Amino acid sequence: MERLKKKSSPELDGNFHPLFVVEFCDDVNSELLDWLVTRLRAGKSIGGAELLVGRVADKDGKERILHVGATRQRLLEAAEMCGLRKRHRDGFLRDFTCRDMQGFISDGKDVDSILNETEQQRLVEHEMTNIRALECDTHLPGYEKLTLYVGKSIVQKCINNKIILQMYPLHDKEALKELGHEWYQQFFQKQPLEAIRSYFGEKLGIYFAFLGFYTMSLIPPAFIGLIYFFTSWEDMNKSTFFAGFNLVWVTVFLEAWKRNCCELSYAWGTINMVHMEDPRPAFKGVMGKNLVTGRNEPTFPERQRNLRIYGVSVPIVVCCLLVAIYVMLVYFRMEFWAQARYKDNPSLFNSLLLLLPVCFYAGVVIAMNAAYRLVAFKLTHWENHRLQSSYENHLIVKLVLFNFMNCFMSLFYIAFVIQDMALLRRSLATLLITLQIVGQAQETLLPYLMKKYQKWCLQKEGKDPAQKIDQRELEMRQQIYPGVFDDYLELFLQFGYVFLFSSAYPLAAFWALLNNILEIRTDAFKLCRVFQRPLSQLASSIGAWQMAFEIMGVIAVITNCALIAQSPQARKFFPDSNETQLLMIFVGVEHLILAFKVCLAYVIPDTPDWVNIAVARIDYESRQALKTERSNRARKTFQEQTVPAELLTSELAGAIETEI
Repeated sequence: MERLKKKSSPELDGNFHPLFVVEFCDDVNSELLDWLVTRLRAGKSIGGAELLVGRVADKDGKERILHVGATRQRLLEAAEMCGLRKRHRDGFLRDFTCRDMQGFISDGKDVDSILNETEQQRLVEHEMTNIRALECDTHLPGYEKLTLYVGKSIVQKCINNKIILQMYPLHDKEALKELGHEWYQQFFQKQPLEAIRSYFGEKLGIYFAFLGFYTMSLIPPAFIGLIYFFTSWEDMNKSTFFAGFNLVWVTVFLEAWKRNCCELSYAWGTINMVHMEDPRPAFKGVMGKNLVTGRNEPTFPERQRNLRIYGVSVPIVVCCLLVAIYVMLVYFRMEFWAQARYKDNPSLFNSLLLLLPVCFYAGVVIAMNAAYRLVAFKLTHWENHRLQSSYENHLIVKLVLFNFMNCFMSLFYIAFVIQDMALLRRSLATLLITLQIVGQAQETLLPYLMKKYQKWCLQKEGKDPAQKIDQRELEMRQQIYPGVFDDYLELFLQFGYVFLFSSAYPLAAFWALLNNILEIRTDAFKLCRVFQRPLSQLASSIGAWQMAFEIMGVIAVITNCALIAQSPQARKFFPDSNETQLLMIFVGVEHLILAFKVCLAYVIPDTPDWVNIAVARIDYESRQALKTERSNRARKTFQEQTVPAELLTSELAGAIETEI
């Protein structure tokens, strides 16, 4: 402990600007708290983080809350070590270096403008979580049963064992107020993506960019769908044109999004982002050595993980799918009962009764999705994936598979088994509109009531939420932002409702468009007013969701072609063809559309030419800089060894020629 104090950061005699808040549990051991504060303040050379730390008392007077910040010099050093990309004066994005600091300062700005507050918070969080156990750290002080191994993140250990309850970056009230005015208060204005990314980070910026891009892409099919709805869309020529347009439009949208996303990731410095992932905090296993890094860390046999996946998770998922099928059959039994009752007595009551089964089924679908979500999270956690990316991919597969079956299986049954287009249209409309109404109620009404309840609690305690000190306490009481996972899943399901059966219900795109316009503002309101400020995360794309949307687009081709093939109009269009010949015709059409989609995806490059050129130029200049650095290093080495000038010249020439 004495050794740590000797090389710690400057003493906190005055106030400093806190960037992060760390809240410990009520019964935290004071020995651990003192030790951790010392490690946070200690110099990097002795295993500390060299951060600024202030201890704050809670409402009961216990000093169990830490405010964490950093000096400007410390942040710039961390930015260089993390390989943070910033825009250089020459207009290109480059890895930040303290040596070339002046090159990253814009005209009329000072050094403080190099890093925005979001980047500062990300760097502080990175430095905190990278305080790792040394050889002398065998366990957490005051908790002898909580053992440590060399290289283990101490902060993550505390989080895993509920010693640290939460840690989150603080809001900037003025910046947040300005962002909210430009974002959710301007209903029909373009989203301020650069401001969103600057305040919340690249991952949320990419999500809202995708949401806005997808919403704009719904305008053409929504417009055509409205026209067809108020005319007779059951004409085969119209339904074929509308379905064909939607199928091509899906490909154009997805390919155009990839180009747009590539431009954003380049502008935000995350393009071609490569990083070594550390093990997940929740990953457990027997101590072993990482063959890549050489560090000691937990290891878990791949065979045992596969046994858990295929021996336990897969059977449970299959059982859940069987339950979903059984619930669907119960729904159809109710539907047939309601139709039979209406056929016997077509009264107003019985006509309203026709809506009861599908409304009931929509509610059951929502409840089953929520229940299965908990099952999927627990199963994926139990599978014990080492990397966060692997964990997320397996979770996405489970949720996408079940939600697809649960939400669309009944529609497939109606379309291709019962072959009742009127029932398909009514079921599709009811499911889509019900899910959107319930979703908006959950995302708008509940967050608003939660916000009011939090303020009421503070006022009940005799505190004014408008005061600055209570603003931090109010943030502590706010809910943690759950992330964009559920938002992407919601968009994926909506995407399926709109395009899988577009020839049956043209208004689906219109309802989705209205919902998404409201969705953008409600999500913005929640982020700015309801939830704690989420930690900014780097991202260069929407990840595995891109493939999920593309697979949905392929399935949409098959379903729409099948719907048109079994329609009475198609049989009239080919009067001399039997069912087998008709099937072969539309299978051929379906293959032609799929081939056209592949050609269209090939013709539209994923990356714009100017981005390719800019990335290639940065790579070229980086290699040239490396050659120059090696040449200077070789020249300095030869000069220190007092080599004759003739030999020095020939050696340097040879070295440079070899490098070239």
